[in-house]
Amino acid sequence: MLTIAAAGFTRAMAQDGVTEIAGISMSAIAGASGVIALMGVLLFTALTSRRLHGSSLFNRLFVVVAVTAGFFSAVSSAIGFGLITSQESSDFFRNSVLPPAFGVFVFCLAVAIWVGGAEFVRHRDWFRGIGDGFFADMLFFVERAFKIFIVVPVLAAILFFVSTWTTVVGIGGVDAVRHTYSFEIDRLAGECAGITAWRQRDFLFLEDLRLSVNDVTRVADSERDGGSQSGASGAGAVTDYFIGIASWYRGLEESVASIIESPDPSGADPYDPGICTDRADSLSKLLSRNAYDNVDRWNREFETAFNDFASVLNRWRSDKRIERLLDQQLDNFARANPKPVRVTERQRTAINAYAADVEDALQSMIRSQKRQKPEPPLKSAAELSPARGLDIFSEIFNPPPPAEEPEKVSRAQSVVDAEFIPALSTITPRDAVLKHANIFSDVWALAISWDYAPYILMLAFLFFPSAERAQGFKDNA
Repeated sequence: MLTIAAAGFTRAMAQDGVTEIAGISMSAIAGASGVIALMGVLLFTALTSRRLHGSSLFNRLFVVVAVTAGFFSAVSSAIGFGLITSQESSDFFRNSVLPPAFGVFVFCLAVAIWVGGAEFVRHRDWFRGIGDGFFADMLFFVERAFKIFIVVPVLAAILFFVSTWTTVVGIGGVDAVRHTYSFEIDRLAGECAGITAWRQRDFLFLEDLRLSVNDVTRVADSERDGGSQSGASGAGAVTDYFIGIASWYRGLEESVASIIESPDPSGADPYDPGICTDRADSLSKLLSRNAYDNVDRWNREFETAFNDFASVLNRWRSDKRIERLLDQQLDNFARANPKPVRVTERQRTAINAYAADVEDALQSMIRSQKRQKPEPPLKSAAELSPARGLDIFSEIFNPPPPAEEPEKVSRAQSVVDAEFIPALSTITPRDAVLKHANIFSDVWALAISWDYAPYILMLAFLFFPSAERAQGFKDNA
């Protein structure tokens, strides 16, 4: 009730426009105040309750620790259960009823196991009629040892599968997913850097083409002014042919330049030097958003943005508009530049030599353009570690053998055309905390610690009977 009241206070303050006090958010203040108030009430109740009359201070504080551990487990388990069952759609039962109901169940289970378990550990069940004495104390010690080391751990195993597991998901599940997705962002940024660097070849090709066009134009001007090829200056069949090829060649240069300068359908520019860092930064900002409001929507929005840019990179990677244009123009070279018929032998020789030089130069540039291939795509997280669900346990305890060095395969054009950048390696919070258990080992240790701290304290009841009752009540236990 205190927590609910604190949450209501936060909401009322937010409606009044107050979201921070001294730089601290109202939700943080309300949450901390509610937890502190709840812990104070528990401590006060345990220390003053008539139900614990005659109990030692240790026993009273044990109850506080057990109830507090159950409360922490309940809250974190409810969060973890919500990450597992929540839906993006407005499903009231799955999104709003199941997680808190599961938290209440975990709280009751933890209190029953630790507080109730400590109660039945302290009392005799099997040897009540033996009386007092050394032999009776020994039998009671054996009974307590059996309860503490056999019965309670069996009950605690239920708590592990119900609470500890969902606690780890609640605390570290989203961060574990972020760890995987951060690797994927780095992979996509690396792919982007490689593809944009590879696409710079278009500018190099355009520069080579311009130099070639200038050379062809200079030869045509030289033929017109001095007859350098045919021996006859001025207008004529050879000059007209040379000037026609030079004009056609310059038109080809302008077509290539327009392809490079045309806007990309995605709105991104493969020749922008900051495109990779900008997109990686935008994806990182999406990843840093609050996932607990609706983890499915958070996951979908990030996956959509990631895969959209991956598809853009795949299109840039397979963009062959310039190569297709060059091949088409080369095939149509003779039709686009028909040779004159009524010419002398010397003129025909000059025309044929000039046309062959232009075709050879164009073919050489096309071959150079095609020889430059993009790097093979990087492996995604799913390709490096494909196990999901229960298969993760097999991967942990029976890791696959290290991959052998792949044989060098000739990357023919058909192989390059079949390559593509993989989409996002999606993963759920429950799979992520298992797959990255070595990285999030502190979360596992924390969850196990607060779930099983009462069990460590319970061992005192076995070896130190004075931990049960206050002074003057030991003999009446």
